[in-house]
Amino acid sequence: MRISLILAALFTISFAVNAQPRLPLQPMSLVSLSAFDEPGKNWKLAGSVQGNRHIHHNLVISPGTGVLVNQPSEEARANLYTSWSHGDIELELEFMMPQGSNSGIYLQGRYEVQLLDSWRRSQVTFGDVGGIYRRWDESKQQGFEGRPPRLNASRAPGLWQKLRIVFEAPEFDESGRKVRHARFVQVILNGSIIQENVTVSGPTRAAGFEGEAPTGPLMIQGDHGPVAFRNFSYRTFGSESVSVTDVTYHEYHDEPLEEAIWNGVGTPTLTGTANTLQEHTVTSTNPVAVRYEGKIHIPQSGTYRFGAALGWITGDPHWRGRPIGGALLQISGQNVLKHAHNQTTVYADTQLSQGAHPFTFSYYKTVGWGPPSVTLSVEGPTIQVEALLHPTRRSAPVERIPVTTSDVPLVLRGFVVHQGAKRTHAVSVGNPDNVHYSLDLADGSLLYAWRGPFLDAASMWHNRGHDQTVTPLGSTLTFSGESAYKISTGETLKFTGYRLSPHPVFTYSLGEASLEDHIQPHSDGAGLSRTVTLSGITDASMWVRAAVSDQIDALGDDRYAIDGFTWYIEEAANAVIQSTENGQVLMVPLDQDADKTTAKYLIVW
Repeated sequence: MRISLILAALFTISFAVNAQPRLPLQPMSLVSLSAFDEPGKNWKLAGSVQGNRHIHHNLVISPGTGVLVNQPSEEARANLYTSWSHGDIELELEFMMPQGSNSGIYLQGRYEVQLLDSWRRSQVTFGDVGGIYRRWDESKQQGFEGRPPRLNASRAPGLWQKLRIVFEAPEFDESGRKVRHARFVQVILNGSIIQENVTVSGPTRAAGFEGEAPTGPLMIQGDHGPVAFRNFSYRTFGSESVSVTDVTYHEYHDEPLEEAIWNGVGTPTLTGTANTLQEHTVTSTNPVAVRYEGKIHIPQSGTYRFGAALGWITGDPHWRGRPIGGALLQISGQNVLKHAHNQTTVYADTQLSQGAHPFTFSYYKTVGWGPPSVTLSVEGPTIQVEALLHPTRRSAPVERIPVTTSDVPLVLRGFVVHQGAKRTHAVSVGNPDNVHYSLDLADGSLLYAWRGPFLDAASMWHNRGHDQTVTPLGSTLTFSGESAYKISTGETLKFTGYRLSPHPVFTYSLGEASLEDHIQPHSDGAGLSRTVTLSGITDASMWVRAAVSDQIDALGDDRYAIDGFTWYIEEAANAVIQSTENGQVLMVPLDQDADKTTAKYLIVW
């Protein structure tokens, strides 16, 4: 099955089960260079790398393995090819670029996703990071095609960036004639979709091969500038898929419906046969149970992940303590997946051998409202997520309701979901220079910072706005969400409001003292400048938590790399790194002995 068809099913599944967790991809070892074909002298392995964002092409390596580094010279500037080839592929990796550097990832050695230090560029082209590079017409001496990224999702030089590519290889008939162009199904940079469904009619400029073929090696450009890579993983896809045959279905309408599922008892009111699960649909709005039996065909031995979602189970607390539905998947007589206790989504992994296996899939619904909406999905070693059963009636996805900024800062109250929890005291601030953030007013904790478009308010403004949440639209940096303030005494910090100056200054009371928290874009666009000022007399000793992380590296000159060089804290005078049970905290002191004291630092990403 082509990835394009699979992703159509994936959209259905994502809508129904809220982004089912994926099977892990196959890691590519970087203990040695054995995964690559005759690497040039410019390619080497390192234990770690570090760069200074202010210095051109600065990339310093430390001995070890696990990181692939290109350090080209006039004598050594070879491109790097994998020793394995691919057709359709899903690829994930992390890369680090120093200031001013340039490289590229060529799928099949032919179709380039550009890598470039494009940090802070307001207008991006096909030649910027995440761009699909243009082709070249030698006879006309000009380029054509090429696609710029939807937005500039790049990070600052010297930071690790995450790239995910889903690629569909060109297709050829038996005579070798190309019948379908290559296609980038998705390119995701630092969590933002920057390319989608981009067709490429032939090799892009500087490709490793002139012609096209069903497969080819991955190529990394090595002749333009230093770059580092780590955490390569991938999965290639075949044309096969999971299927079911010889399906028999049974419908039950008499209570207790649960017993028909869990214990196989009861008398069906309707029985029939079908070629697939999708052929049988339940139109009744009444409580119902359904059991399917048949054979499931597994194309390749390995780990398979099944997911089940029942559309009438939404997590509504009204039904807490009362089961209103459930589902059970059995393969070869073994329970593979059990959906119970009003869970919205359930998934489970199982090892299956190639061939046909008897299976039973059952579900029940004890409430009315409408026909049952059921999704059963599967993912395997060489197949993307696909739906064996999906709802026949699906609501169209809600379009975005974008909130845009103007020439003054915009403050919008709205719930924000952070690490799975809804923050009900959150505020999001949009700025004219497109550097934005979300903050929890209850404790001053930063939740997100991002560049690009501001917010999607569809979940708050569409229809009844059930979720009352807003979602960042740009390339998002996620913070720990822990309180920004550490107070030594039992005094409570209370939010009292904010004023615009012109950026919002959030105010708090601490006994007889007051605190002001001023967050605004830095003057050079590098990130967010945060200034916390404590005024008045208090017995409390107070610190500002600038960062909470598993890894904080001191770089000197009041500079720190956070989360393993994922973002920076700079200009943090007198900051100290403290160890905790769960990791490390970067603390900036507020001197309680002074009538007025300030802690200040810069967040760069």
